[in-house]
Amino acid sequence: MLRKLINILEPMTVAPGIVMISLSAIALGAAFGGYLPLIALWMETLDVSFQQIGIVSGAAALGIVSSAFFAPRLAQKYGYVATINFGLVLAAIMTVLFRYTENYAVWLAIRFVSGLGLGLHWVLTEAWLANIVSDRGRTRVMAIYATAISVGFGAGPAIIWIFGFATYTPFYLIAAFLLIAALPIYMLRGHEPKSEFSGAGSPLLLIRRAPTVACACFVAGGVDLALISLVPVMVARSPGAEPVLALSLVPAMALGTMLLQYPIAVMADRYGLRKVSIIIATTGLALCSLIPFFLDSIIIAISVAFLGAGLVYGLYSIGLAMLSKRFTSGEIVAANAGFVIIFEFSNLLGPAVAGVLLDINIRLGLPIFMMCIGAFYLIISWVRRDANLDK
Repeated sequence: MLRKLINILEPMTVAPGIVMISLSAIALGAAFGGYLPLIALWMETLDVSFQQIGIVSGAAALGIVSSAFFAPRLAQKYGYVATINFGLVLAAIMTVLFRYTENYAVWLAIRFVSGLGLGLHWVLTEAWLANIVSDRGRTRVMAIYATAISVGFGAGPAIIWIFGFATYTPFYLIAAFLLIAALPIYMLRGHEPKSEFSGAGSPLLLIRRAPTVACACFVAGGVDLALISLVPVMVARSPGAEPVLALSLVPAMALGTMLLQYPIAVMADRYGLRKVSIIIATTGLALCSLIPFFLDSIIIAISVAFLGAGLVYGLYSIGLAMLSKRFTSGEIVAANAGFVIIFEFSNLLGPAVAGVLLDINIRLGLPIFMMCIGAFYLIISWVRRDANLDK
């Protein structure tokens, strides 16, 4: 099976790396998907407030953003493989240490350092792919990478289902997944892309040179986390809603992000990145905005959530493909670092804005949020319509 996958991907790349980076991404996604609910559930047993749990979880995002600024310099000095695997080992150590303390300030520090380590993998593996992928299959390879992370993210919570969250065992298992993620990267030593680095990562580079790419990243990050974090609460508080949807909509959205990435990439390669990005953005956001109106119908609600979330997240894969087309090999690491920073910023801003709108009107808040962010993307795409993103 692995040999068939390699044969399919080989014409799309100019150097080894795609399969191993994707395998690493699956393990990393599993660690991400299991660790986030694990620490929240464990802290809840210690009577930690929801606000404090949210702050601890957000500390990792600050670490990821910080790592994006320094990843280009570290990779230039120590190489991709050493920098990525150092980050994974650091994150694995922090994962275990988190369970051995109940000090809130130490938790914040551990999560921040863990985010630093995870961010090095995120920034540099995406930049690595952008360096080695040929124009022929650029979008499809990025979609495979995004799908790999989604598969791992969806499988990660199984650790909690099997081993619970009160013991030390799941923390060690999450750390083990991070170390497993380092093995495929280690096997790529000697195959690192050769490129000159143009400086530290900054979102300003991406916003200035490729605002459409930055906007695609912002939409994908803001909408994705807003849906995951707020839709279950919206279901619970909506009169007449089917209670089962509180537990089934998020898995449906996760399944949509896994299954729709590659078909979207095939369409983008055939019809053009910009054209397909506009279609999936408008269609996906429109479908997502319909969710509050069908909470009394399990089939319809799950269907629109599956399709809407899957289409919107396709902007992430297309955004990566646009980025690798617009920037030279020496600029890719810095540009991709900016991509990650914008994504994390939108992860923080999107749920906050959507939450305010839902507090104002639980039925119309989500549609208004979707329409506004969709209009923002369409305006940027129209203004930048002459930019060459498809050739």
